[in-house]
Amino acid sequence: MKNKNLKSEIKGLLSNVEKVLGKDSIQYQKLDYILDILVTVYECNYDSEKDLLEESKALLAKLSKQIPELSPEQFREKYPSISQMIVYLDEWLTN
Repeated sequence: MKNKNLKSEIKGLLSNVEKVLGKDSIQYQKLDYILDILVTVYECNYDSEKDLLEESKALLAKLSKQIPELSPEQFREKYPSISQMIVYLDEWLTN
């Protein structure tokens, strides 16, 4: 795996979304699903999920209106491994 902190950060992110929106919310379930796939794509360098990456960025932007720590500045600080994964996938999948 490229980043040993990634899975623990994802757990923390999902925990915070769960606290605000609940584990049964569609946003929580969708984010969990998307992040699971993105981690697999990231670990395997599989390049067919560019649309999913864009969808995840849009979802995080939407959630940031309800959860301030998901704003781009705070997100990079609070979840550096997830942020790094998104930047890496963004660069790698566009090539």
